[in-house]
Amino acid sequence: MKGNETLFSVWLSLCTGVANTEFVTLINKFGSAYALFCAQESDIEDLDVSESLKGRLCDKRLDDAYGIVEYCQKHGVGILSYTDPAYPSSLRAIKAPPCVLYYKGKLPDFEKRLFISMVGTRSMSEYGKEMAYRISYELASTGTVIVSGMALGIDAACAVGALAAKGCTVAVLGCGIDVVYPKQHERLMHAIAEHGVVLTEFPPATPPRGYHFPI
Repeated sequence: MKGNETLFSVWLSLCTGVANTEFVTLINKFGSAYALFCAQESDIEDLDVSESLKGRLCDKRLDDAYGIVEYCQKHGVGILSYTDPAYPSSLRAIKAPPCVLYYKGKLPDFEKRLFISMVGTRSMSEYGKEMAYRISYELASTGTVIVSGMALGIDAACAVGALAAKGCTVAVLGCGIDVVYPKQHERLMHAIAEHGVVLTEFPPATPPRGYHFPI
């Protein structure tokens, strides 16, 4: 199992949860999720992390992690761990980087391409819709990657504009990769995965919650 860093990264992500500020401390000390999994209980007790996290790290059961990895393999979902060379360096720089990213589609070159985030209100005017579409279309036409949330309103208009320009777009979800939210964007989600990538740090089957979206 030593070579399966993905499995142990999923295990670690379930231990820490999303938006965990202690995660980087763990990786910096042990170097990999596998090394942390192999750590003795005494080593974990000496860590400068919360007691609740220490307790979860001492639980070496892999059933849930295996289930997620098997689901992803069966349904064509990629798993990108923090220690993977393809992990975006810009995410490494934030306070609480994702331990893993689940994705459908083809990952763009996060280091060489220009990315612009475009998000906005769900209750848009016709003018707002037209301008969001036009700006996204023009940017995508030049090779810029449009990043949005696939939400109703401006987010969707931006994604549609990028797709119409035959450009690349990224949708970042506030739910599991297997959850279509909003439900009326199922076709849009498939189109984004075909011409760009849909990604999330939330494990499969995670429902959309209001507090997920700021994360």
